[in-house]
Amino acid sequence: MVDDNQHKLEVAYDQAISTDAKQQVIGIQKEKVLHKTLKYFLCDNEDCHEVKIAKTNKGVLYADIKIDNHIYEIQTRNFNALREKLEEFLKTYQVTIVYPIPYRKQIYKIDHEGLQPPKTSPKKGRPLEVCYELYKIKSYLNHPNLSFLLILLDVDEYRQVTEKKHYRSSGYERIVQIPKRIEQMITLSTKMDYHCLLKTYALPEAFTSSDFAKATHLTQKKAGVALHVFTYMHIVERIGKRGRSYLYQLSLENREK
Repeated sequence: MVDDNQHKLEVAYDQAISTDAKQQVIGIQKEKVLHKTLKYFLCDNEDCHEVKIAKTNKGVLYADIKIDNHIYEIQTRNFNALREKLEEFLKTYQVTIVYPIPYRKQIYKIDHEGLQPPKTSPKKGRPLEVCYELYKIKSYLNHPNLSFLLILLDVDEYRQVTEKKHYRSSGYERIVQIPKRIEQMITLSTKMDYHCLLKTYALPEAFTSSDFAKATHLTQKKAGVALHVFTYMHIVERIGKRGRSYLYQLSLENREK
């Protein structure tokens, strides 16, 4: 399956690049290479891309991919930008939000001397990073027509070195992320899917936010957001306190019989 996905990804990337060439596009346009590649990876039929959907009232929206009664929206960040689409699409269609997560990064910096040799980022992407984005569309998470597809993939990231204008400046501008290899694909459609994902971590029977952060390798802030989301979705539940910290456990209703 990994080999099949690798071949599909390579073909999709070639299609994405060739489409830009046909349109005589110079550089990287608003629809980024990663986004466009995943669009072809999920569906190579261009007739299913950017499909016009009439709104209930006046106006139209465009679905990234529409296959029969199923819509796929590819979103690399800013899930809050999907609220209008979710409000309309979920009334009629099954909707899957596709969230690519860079798993390994090869970073190429471009400075005044040109392209520098790549460096491997020490950070690895993690599936639960999606929770920070899920929080932004929390009110839709329990809708039966909504699901998610997390795609963890290796990317080459090109950065243009820039002048640091203030101390919080990163000192670079990300130009493009080029997908190279798919590490894992995770579907989150039912509460049991979320439960099974959490079971892959070494969580104790009862755990605090700090325990959760340690087991999942999330920052304390991101762990808190994840537990907030999972509590709202009834994936986990509060069962008391340990000192000043809330205690959680996996929700009993989602446990395997």
